[in-house]
Amino acid sequence: MRDYDDLIAFLGEWGPFQRLIFFLLSASIIPNGFNGMSAVFLAGTPEHHCRVPASANLSSEWLNASIPLEEREGRQVPSRCRRYRLEALVNFSALKLQPGRDVNLSQVEQEKCLDGWEYSRDPYHSTIVTEGNLTASFTISLQTIVLRIPITPFSKMR
Repeated sequence: MRDYDDLIAFLGEWGPFQRLIFFLLSASIIPNGFNGMSAVFLAGTPEHHCRVPASANLSSEWLNASIPLEEREGRQVPSRCRRYRLEALVNFSALKLQPGRDVNLSQVEQEKCLDGWEYSRDPYHSTIVTEGNLTASFTISLQTIVLRIPITPFSKMR
C-alpha cells in the first residue's frame, strides 16, 4: 500500500491558501463555545412561587399567607410548587378570619400552582424558564438537557 503522503501529493504543499483556510475555519469554531455555555445564563431558574390572581380579592393578610412555607437550605421560604387552596382562602378572607389566629394553616388543603408563577427579577430579568413557565412541572433540568445534547453521540462510543 502506498504512503498517505504519496496519495495526497496531488493536492500540493502547505501554502498560503491552506494556511488561510485553516485559520478561517479555526476562527469560526470560537463562537461555538459561547453558544454552548450560554445555557448557564439563559436557562437560569430564579426564585419563584405560585401566583395568586388579583381577581381572588383576598385581604392583605391572606395574600401574604397564601403560599405555604417550606424549608430550603436551612431557612423557611415560600413553596415553589404549592399554594393553599384558593377557594378556601377566599372564604376565610370574606369571613374576616385571620390566618394563624382564627385558622390553622396546617389544616388548609394545598393545591399545585394553577395560575402560573411570580418570579424574582434578581439576578435575571428574563430567562427561557420565566418566559415559558418551565418550573415545577418541568422535572428535568433544562440546563442538563442543553449541555448534554452536544455530547450525546459520544456516549455510545466504547
